[in-house]
Amino acid sequence: MITGFPSPAQGYEQKGIDFNNILIKHPSATVVMRIESSNYIGMGIYNGDILVIDRAKKLNPNSLVVYESEGRFVLGRVYSIKRTLEDTIITGAVTHVIHTVKEI
Repeated sequence: MITGFPSPAQGYEQKGIDFNNILIKHPSATVVMRIESSNYIGMGIYNGDILVIDRAKKLNPNSLVVYESEGRFVLGRVYSIKRTLEDTIITGAVTHVIHTVKEI
């Protein structure tokens, strides 16, 4: 037995937020990396932040990328990498930064 009035919101339900759909465009080419350095604060990236890195994304000169240098992963813009791209192993483009807000 149904009693009462139907909800005025009925028919306007929203799907839940799927962070995989929002953050990951190429699932098989996406990796994540946690930053363990305070060297990137000027870029708005802090110690403990998580980077979403897309290895399939087409790069442009202003792309923020993760690349290997002297056996370490480093962040930089394509235009600012001092070595030629042929000598640099680029891991991928940073597409998102996940930052946890710290309570004071």
